[in-house]
Amino acid sequence: MLTPEEFYDDLAEDYDAMTQFAVRLEKEKRILAGVLELLSARHAIDMGCGTGVHAVALAQLGVEVTGVDVSTRMLERARAHAGRHATVDSAPVHFRQGDFLAPLPTASTDLLFCFGNSLSHLPSGGALAEVLAHWRHLLVPGGRVLIQLLNYRDILRHRERIVSIRRESDTTIVRFYDFLDDALRFNILTITDDDDGPSHSLRSTRLSPFTDEDILEAADSGGFTSVETYADLEFNPFEDESRNLVAVLG
Repeated sequence: MLTPEEFYDDLAEDYDAMTQFAVRLEKEKRILAGVLELLSARHAIDMGCGTGVHAVALAQLGVEVTGVDVSTRMLERARAHAGRHATVDSAPVHFRQGDFLAPLPTASTDLLFCFGNSLSHLPSGGALAEVLAHWRHLLVPGGRVLIQLLNYRDILRHRERIVSIRRESDTTIVRFYDFLDDALRFNILTITDDDDGPSHSLRSTRLSPFTDEDILEAADSGGFTSVETYADLEFNPFEDESRNLVAVLG
């Protein structure tokens, strides 16, 4: 299996096509505008920013953002997107390479967010607690951490291997799981048809299936005094069958 850095460096060239950056940007901007009504912020950190869709959306909403990612190739694309999608009202957006423990100015951030299941790349609950403690020190008094994960409680209960199948022109992308003893192997199978026949590539990385209980335990260990859990970024109630787990830490 690839490390997160290797996985996303290798995936960077195909990532925007797979996630449909341009379409997602407007959708995420609308969602984040609603988030800011409840969690106001002037300065934010996007941990695991990928190609920058959330950082760019927040910047367009007037929030200064620092995007952090372990993959230099993903960051190259994020910087290009930030330049291409900047508006006259956009706040500054900065990008830097680093992991979840990257040294950043302390007590300077209103909102630190980590979306897209990124935290699941951590190897253990102990590592999760260490990361959350680090993030707490980056916040101004009253600042919040906003986490979005898949609801692994539901995934582990149903054990459905296929996550999605998407076809783009001559390429089919299949995302699927292998269920291991204490983790999941997340796979992206890319099948391309050309004149010489079909070819394929397989990328795999390890994920820790953190549940809401794991987040609560790690947040308590990391020094947070409040944790609220939701089903989505519209802050609907979290239930066992929810697709996602969203947590607000303060």
